[in-house]
Amino acid sequence: MKKYLLITLIIVFAINNTICSRNFVERIDYFVEFQEKTPKMAATLRVNFINDVSNPEEIVKNQLKKYGQLLISNKKAFTVVKKEIKYKNIIGSAWYINNIDPKNPIKIKFQKNLGAYVWLGKTRTIVPFPNYISFLKKEHKNSKK
Repeated sequence: MKKYLLITLIIVFAINNTICSRNFVERIDYFVEFQEKTPKMAATLRVNFINDVSNPEEIVKNQLKKYGQLLISNKKAFTVVKKEIKYKNIIGSAWYINNIDPKNPIKIKFQKNLGAYVWLGKTRTIVPFPNYISFLKKEHKNSKK
């Protein structure tokens, strides 16, 4: 009897560990839409979750890093316009594809009602969207001087 109980507990723990440690796989659990705008505009990155929405912040940040490195390797991270360097930024957000109405996805809010993260081409860091707006205001103020 003790052997059956021990075997059952081991199986339950193994199944639990497998389910809890599951990594999300691109194209199965989510897909990414990346759209580059004109050199003056930020690019957009949408992570669309298909089934389970677990830890979207981490996945969006990882995808921002990945596409940021792609811009750097393709030498599209900045352009020179009239002797001024313009850096490319990427705005990343997460969406849940609703099975009932797939044409109207639901935007996923991150911590503290945050809707997006941004990869900054100039500093090559990822910041929350409100910090991005502050960064743009600071850059605009510096360019006027």
